[in-house]
Amino acid sequence: MPGFVKSALVLHQADYNSNIRELHKHADDIVAERRRNPDPTANDLLNTMINDADPKTGEHLSDENIRFQMVTFLIAGHETTSGMFSFAMYYMLKNPRTFVKAREEADAAIKKANGNLLNINPADLKYIDAILKEALRLQPSAPAWAVAPRNEEGQFLPGGYHVAKDQAVFVFLPMLHRDPKVWGPDPEEFRPERFLDGTKIPPDAWKPFGNGQRGCIGRGFAVQEGVLAFALMVARFDIEMADPAYDLTIRQTLTIKPANFKIIARPRFGAHQSILEELIASANGSSEQTSATEAKVDAAKSASTGANGEKIYVLYGSNSGSCQGLAKELISEGDKRGFDMRLGELDSVAGGGVLPTDAPVIIVTASYEGQPTDNARMFVAALTENKDSDSLKGAKYMVMGAGHHDWEATFHKIPKFIDRRLAELGAERLVPLSLADAGEDIVGDFEAFKARVWKHFGSTGEEAVPEDGDQPFVLLPRSANMAAPALGCGIETAGTVVSQEVLTHATSDSPQTNMVTIQLPKGQVYRAGDYLAIFPKNPQSTVDRALQHFGCHNEDTVSFNRPTSFFPRKVPMRIGDLLSSFVELGQPVSKKVLPLLSEYSDNEAKAHLKTLEGNYTRDVIAPRLSLLDIVLTTPGCKPPLEVFLANLPKMRIRQYSISSTSLESPEVVTLIFTVHTAPSVTGDRVLGVASNYLAFLQQGDDLLCTVKGSAGFYLPADPSVPVVLFAAGSGISPFVGFIAERALMAEGGRKVGRTVLYYGTRTPAEIVRKDRFAQWVKDGVLEMRPTLSRSDAKEIEALPGVTFLPEAKYVQDRVWEDRDDMAELYNAGAQYYTCGSGRRLGNDLKQTLVKILAEKTPEFNNQSAESIMERLARERYRTDVFM
Repeated sequence: MPGFVKSALVLHQADYNSNIRELHKHADDIVAERRRNPDPTANDLLNTMINDADPKTGEHLSDENIRFQMVTFLIAGHETTSGMFSFAMYYMLKNPRTFVKAREEADAAIKKANGNLLNINPADLKYIDAILKEALRLQPSAPAWAVAPRNEEGQFLPGGYHVAKDQAVFVFLPMLHRDPKVWGPDPEEFRPERFLDGTKIPPDAWKPFGNGQRGCIGRGFAVQEGVLAFALMVARFDIEMADPAYDLTIRQTLTIKPANFKIIARPRFGAHQSILEELIASANGSSEQTSATEAKVDAAKSASTGANGEKIYVLYGSNSGSCQGLAKELISEGDKRGFDMRLGELDSVAGGGVLPTDAPVIIVTASYEGQPTDNARMFVAALTENKDSDSLKGAKYMVMGAGHHDWEATFHKIPKFIDRRLAELGAERLVPLSLADAGEDIVGDFEAFKARVWKHFGSTGEEAVPEDGDQPFVLLPRSANMAAPALGCGIETAGTVVSQEVLTHATSDSPQTNMVTIQLPKGQVYRAGDYLAIFPKNPQSTVDRALQHFGCHNEDTVSFNRPTSFFPRKVPMRIGDLLSSFVELGQPVSKKVLPLLSEYSDNEAKAHLKTLEGNYTRDVIAPRLSLLDIVLTTPGCKPPLEVFLANLPKMRIRQYSISSTSLESPEVVTLIFTVHTAPSVTGDRVLGVASNYLAFLQQGDDLLCTVKGSAGFYLPADPSVPVVLFAAGSGISPFVGFIAERALMAEGGRKVGRTVLYYGTRTPAEIVRKDRFAQWVKDGVLEMRPTLSRSDAKEIEALPGVTFLPEAKYVQDRVWEDRDDMAELYNAGAQYYTCGSGRRLGNDLKQTLVKILAEKTPEFNNQSAESIMERLARERYRTDVFM
């Protein structure tokens, strides 16, 4: 045996022995503590092992024996139950209808127990019990056990097989549990209904807990513990697969469990829910107490209740927070109009595809490359699977959809599907589908939708005069300054900047590119392909211009006496904080605001505003003309501060693709980003809010951020699968993480398929991380094929061995030049990934790939471009296209 192998085994054994010693010491300490401080009232297993004696011999267990029993209970109980949970979670998420049923059952059981978690009756959780049993049928944590004949002559088995005395025969449970004679024609299907009342399972057909006297002694406890714990999980969290495309693979240790199976669990009732606190409250309170769960459901559903008002549900699907913000705006406005408004996520309230029928439902949702948002996936899946054309009779709805016109092939796909499908299933459409374009005037589109909503419900929009008097807005003296309310748009965790690096400096033709390294908030981890969502602040120079124009000081304090869409009522705050963090100062002004500004303008300014309104796309959207730009450059337009603030959009979170791999450091991420600036009509520079915020952060600075999963934009689970990466500009960011991960896998001895990178920039100077790319190319883990749209360079010194084709100016041009290799990669099972601008990369590249496949791949002969593109997108092609 080679010396290094012996050394590795010795080190491994030493580590193993150290772990065993630590486990034994911990057990011994527990026993010693109980012996020093006996607790006769403790009705636990430890007391039983210490105090009870053998009824025949009178002997007690030794401390060593107790230690071994404790270790056995710990490992056997943990490994098997955790494996059961993991498999059950996998199968449930793969079959969303079962999640919906489990949640409904858990909610009902908790309600029946009056919110006292200690009073939940496991008998009320029959479907969850069936889910766990069905998971154990398909994937028992301990997948085999042995039996042997004890009689001298042995045993003859059916088929004439003879087994001698004491000869072990292993029973492989996954095969036993798939016998079609017992389980029917679909034994591979996950169908918990097999275990519900009325279904009889033949003896010995289901044996996940072992057999005979050596069967699991903790079976009853495991089932009861598992049912209760699983019920709390589905009741408390919105759960989804981190990788929706994940297919089950098995990892074997002491038992078996899913390999690399990750989920995303979001608190269903807010970030601060605490099951521990409720258990304590339940233990101290009576069964007649108000249900804590119901109270939180009500809080999640209803922002407030109008006096005797008509009930309206507003359900949203949102990833970045935009549609959630629009939904909350509807809630706020409806409350002021006297309606009983109820807010919720689509999956939380209608994950089974069933809308409430006791009140109208307003749905606000978006598409992401033709896919539903993270919190609308179950809802859309349920609508897709539903075949009953009368199942939604009695429901009334209206849909507001958001999207961006640069995703031409999938523009508004999900909102349109929801609107059409609800009608097909019998629901009544109250108003025609409304659609908003984030590439145009999304605020104006939403304002038009709100007008249709309130017109339908017959609301005049008149508000009662607040008790405070007629003034909706008060500018308070500086001495009234109080702590600003918490800001964060749903992000409440802070990361810390580790370093900031300028990768490329700005020139007359190219923007600056930076890389920031961030320590994640405590407890957060990530995978290559995830996003980091941040809550930015407006550039201080922009804030200062607004303060100067309105004659305010950064420390002045404002308070809103009337409810607004998002400003808190009667909460004094520094106006500097408000302008910095609450509102978007750089967003294009909404078209619906322009007529309002005319009320505060002279004739010349009114004419100018009319021109802007008539040429809105050219004169406002294209130059990104903001409300602040207008008031600064139009002397005759003088809206008061309260009008200015009321017509600014709320600050929203931004998502950046992570450019690192967790294999290097699971708690530290890097972001590669372009620092956006542009000429302004005011003579200053238009500064991109988030990119400039990130660029000015320094080592040690904190920022509000959180990891968010992507919609399936992850590397294949099998690293031997070839990948082809297409990037433009800062779209290189996630691919740096992808390549780093595959390089580390190759370094560790894994078989890694070809990694081909097409990287489009304008000049060689814009190529970032040249040192890392050069090393990966040298190591043979990367094939790099860059394109330069404004350079004829054939090679550059920093990237030896990398060839440029001057005639191929864009990624799609180079791909066409490599069409034979592209066809070869496709036939080898390659997966394709695109990250960059939808306008300049996504559509043209897809068309090029379709053309190559049509010409070079026999299986696509005589197929239309649309069918090829649809199949490519469904099976091989992943996009992360930004605007």
